[in-house]
Amino acid sequence: MRWIAALVLTLTAACAGEPELRTTHFAVGGMVCHSCEEGICAAVRKLDGVEACSADHAAGAAEVRHDPARAPADAIAATITKLGYTAAPADPPPAP
Repeated sequence: MRWIAALVLTLTAACAGEPELRTTHFAVGGMVCHSCEEGICAAVRKLDGVEACSADHAAGAAEVRHDPARAPADAIAATITKLGYTAAPADPPPAP
């Protein structure tokens, strides 16, 4: 009976798996300084499912690593918009 419980726990853990993380690039308008970058990333990092955020005011862009099931791109964009900026998912920048 004990091995059945162990098997159930093992299967449950295997089915849960790791979340599928994705990196989404956003075009962000209205950033003018480093403080803007920090404010945006601080707010975005508070969302459940966000692992990392970086922003660049000079490029007008942000990059967010997230689990789209828990933190969809539209929710991230809405969070940035609530801070007074414009935000929309964008194509990734070209490789150097």
